[in-house]
Amino acid sequence: MRILLVYLVLLVSTFSYSQKNKSSKIGQTSVKELQMPFYEKDSSASAVILYEHANLYTDPDNDYKTRTDYYFRVKIFHKNAFELATINIPLYKKEKIIDIQAITYSFTEVGSVKKDYLSQSAIFSIKENDDIHTEKFTLPNVTEGSVIEYSYSIISPYTKIDDWNFQSSYSKIKSEFDAAILGNFIYNVKLVGFKKLDKNESSIKKNCIYIDGLGEGGCIIYSFGMNDVPAFVEEKYMLSKKNYLSKITFDLKTVTNTSGITEKYTTTWKEADSKLKSQFFNNQTSKDNYFKKRLPENIFTISDELQKATEIYRFIQKHYTWNGKNWTNEEAKLKDSFDEKVGNVAEINLSLYNSLKAADLNANLVVLATRNHGIPTKLFPVIYDFNYVIVRIQIDDETYYLDATDPFLAFGQVPINTLNGDVRVMDFKNDGYWQMLQPRDISEKIISASLVLDEKGEFSGNLDFKTSGYFALEKRKKIANLTKEAYVDDFEKQNPEVTISNFKTENTTDLEQKLEEFFEISISMDEDLTDKIRLNPFLFERLDENPFKLKERLYPVDFAFPFKETYKLTLKIPENYSITSLPKNKSIALPNNSGILMFKIAENEGTLQVYLNINIRKKIFRSEEYTALKDFFNQIITIQRQYIVLEKRNN
Repeated sequence: MRILLVYLVLLVSTFSYSQKNKSSKIGQTSVKELQMPFYEKDSSASAVILYEHANLYTDPDNDYKTRTDYYFRVKIFHKNAFELATINIPLYKKEKIIDIQAITYSFTEVGSVKKDYLSQSAIFSIKENDDIHTEKFTLPNVTEGSVIEYSYSIISPYTKIDDWNFQSSYSKIKSEFDAAILGNFIYNVKLVGFKKLDKNESSIKKNCIYIDGLGEGGCIIYSFGMNDVPAFVEEKYMLSKKNYLSKITFDLKTVTNTSGITEKYTTTWKEADSKLKSQFFNNQTSKDNYFKKRLPENIFTISDELQKATEIYRFIQKHYTWNGKNWTNEEAKLKDSFDEKVGNVAEINLSLYNSLKAADLNANLVVLATRNHGIPTKLFPVIYDFNYVIVRIQIDDETYYLDATDPFLAFGQVPINTLNGDVRVMDFKNDGYWQMLQPRDISEKIISASLVLDEKGEFSGNLDFKTSGYFALEKRKKIANLTKEAYVDDFEKQNPEVTISNFKTENTTDLEQKLEEFFEISISMDEDLTDKIRLNPFLFERLDENPFKLKERLYPVDFAFPFKETYKLTLKIPENYSITSLPKNKSIALPNNSGILMFKIAENEGTLQVYLNINIRKKIFRSEEYTALKDFFNQIITIQRQYIVLEKRNN
């Protein structure tokens, strides 16, 4: 939500014009930039941002609205970066764009500089929805080696200042942001990311404006910049890159109008909690009487609180179908959603909250940001940082977090996407508070295989999977969405050497128990055994590549939840063969035992026993732990690539 700028009056000074002069002008591309063969700090880069700049100020030529002048200059090395020549500029409601200019620079065949200018007819406006429209254009005649340069200005009647991203997926040589903000608008300014500013200047300019009836006023001048900003490289096991991209954010704190009255936009957490209750929950937090009449009567006769809470949870979970929407700005309407048996996250979990309260259970609403939304700030309340709501219930000394949107979630289990650090527990009688949202149950996968190898090179026997926690959650969804035959076919596609003759499951609907899968299988080596043969004993779910490839990772590794994986193999080899070579046993521990790797292999009377256990005991690893974690996974790959050697006995 953006707030309309309604407090501006006459500005009768040259200040806005002097600020406008700070804006970068098009036409700065040099021959040296055109001749650049690669970027020295990243020779593999397909493009580099040579310079980008934004300058924000109040513009008397546009009814004293906020104007931001943007300028970009980019060197294209490879066609993979041609995407940078297509510009999409989203505009919110009453925002408008002016003064679009763009030039493509390149060399002609005789070595002179050619300039291709953007035609105004090549600029398109696309309506995305009722709130957003996008201005789009593509720079002409871009080739490998070109420099593209473009600028534009956005006129906005709103007080919302967009974030300035110093970092992106492309390296940048220089990135700068300037702003002149009227003194009656106070913002919380925050630097996000791991790179420090090379330029960080702020000052107050007195007498920069004249307010009719009040006199002269001041402005706050900001100037931020970063040099040699590396490209942000995404890797597995990370939260939203919004949390780590180096950027400056502005959150409106207060506005003072011409009468001297100050309106707060960033409030205390107590005020924010109240606003969440009234505005975002639409005062739907006191509907316990409504739900008391709709819950099965036998629930209220249950004396055990945990059993009672579980029954209420199961009732709401089965009653609703989630419509795929998170907590939205739309008004929650619990009665309508209950009757229709369909709702968004807020409607379903508010129904759960009210139902638990109706049974006199100690429940609280919990607001959070999902993993793809970003980590909410704790420094000051920004209620739009939140996009999801769940329920917390306290029974005796135990705490359970509940989400009834997914029929496959066990009691006390929440979606993986909600495991995003600290959450805000709402307490409408006392002050709310922050608490770390941790998975309640262990997520574990146990693969057990008992096989016999014959002289034709065929394995046969049993394969069992036991999964719990989030491993079981994903498998249960897959089993429910496929027929038995389709599930078996999919397994065989993932394991082409395997043929399944029989398959069954246990505990597919008993969500609090381990899910068990039982396979009768055969695996063909496509050839008879020779006098000497090598076998890899890791026949299933082998880790083929290390998920961690960066030389240095500045942001943490976030697995979402701790986990255990165990592989067990019992293999009977043919009687006329002996094992002549085995890998060595190995045991590795990460610092502070945050991860443990144990590998054991042994042979006894023609039977091979293989055991591998991987135990990641915490969900977050700091950047300084990255190298050790990367090596830990390299060790897993090394172990799983080793072979045993069989040799035929001479009779």
